Amino acid sequence: MPKKISEYSANVILAKARAMYGRALTPADYSRLLNVRSVSEIAAYLKHETHYAEVLADINESTVHRGHLEALLRRKLWIDYGRLVRYDNAVGMHLSSYIIQREEIGMILLCLRLMNAGRGQELVLSAPPQFTALSKLNPVIMGQAENFEELLEAAAGTGYHKLLRPLAMTDRAPTVTQVETVLYTHLFGKLNTLIAGTSGEQRRQLQSLCGIQQDIQNVTRILRLKSYFQADAETIRSNLIPAGGRISKKAMAAMIGAPTAEEAREIFFSTAAGRRIPQSLRQYEFNLVRQAPYFGARYHIHFSTWPMVVLMAYMLLLENELDDIVNIIEGVRYRLPGEEIRTMLVAGAK
Repeated sequence: MPKKISEYSANVILAKARAMYGRALTPADYSRLLNVRSVSEIAAYLKHETHYAEVLADINESTVHRGHLEALLRRKLWIDYGRLVRYDNAVGMHLSSYIIQREEIGMILLCLRLMNAGRGQELVLSAPPQFTALSKLNPVIMGQAENFEELLEAAAGTGYHKLLRPLAMTDRAPTVTQVETVLYTHLFGKLNTLIAGTSGEQRRQLQSLCGIQQDIQNVTRILRLKSYFQADAETIRSNLIPAGGRISKKAMAAMIGAPTAEEAREIFFSTAAGRRIPQSLRQYEFNLVRQAPYFGARYHIHFSTWPMVVLMAYMLLLENELDDIVNIIEGVRYRLPGEEIRTMLVAGAK
């Protein structure tokens, strides 16, 4: 249970997180990035004009490879995590454990996707030193796995082996969705236990901020299963994680029962969570998992007086920014017009 912290400590944490958020990319930064025509130009701008300078200081922007650039940018994420975790440890909020588990789950899922594409050894490029220092997972060994059984063996000695082992006891290899369901059910269970240790307005804000993350996971699963697998209601329900309570049971049931993915999508955008997403940002379903929590996080980073809420909001906002940059890099790589790339962004959409 999070312990009670002094007003001074709370103010220090709030000030630090907000100061870090104050260095986020501005609308002018996004406009500049959307007007460049090469990955080298993106690297140069980020290196010389933004808070990513610290992780890009040693690169040669004229020759940097896209994959290397993205890996360095993700290192910035971990550096900021490290800074915030120091405060977390000082006041006993236990967010650091949640952060590490969430990143470990992301690494397992990425490994599975790369493995299925025959590119497993690329995994090590996505694991910054800060991750390997904190995690029991070994990206080098994981990247050598050629099937799910070998991936399980790479996770031996961790809690993930026990969690995922039942999925290997069938005739068919599990799907990414099945693995996601097991891992995110576990992760959100831990998070909900952490939130349950709070009370009052702090609990309400955390439930709002984190509950939408859980619910939007289910929305995207419903849309994906309907769009690509024409799954029936029973199959869909078996692939959902526990609800976060931000979208009503009635609306969720209507989405599950909708005849088509498009009808399910319209039901979502009729909910309070869906209406918060501007019409101009609704083109790409893969962005929903970032868009839905974004607006609440942006509100809480400015107005919440609870350190745990502000730290959670900051993490969400920083991750959104990084994903936006990666989308810009990919868009430029494929020579898409700047305004078309902008429709794929969240923080940089305006």
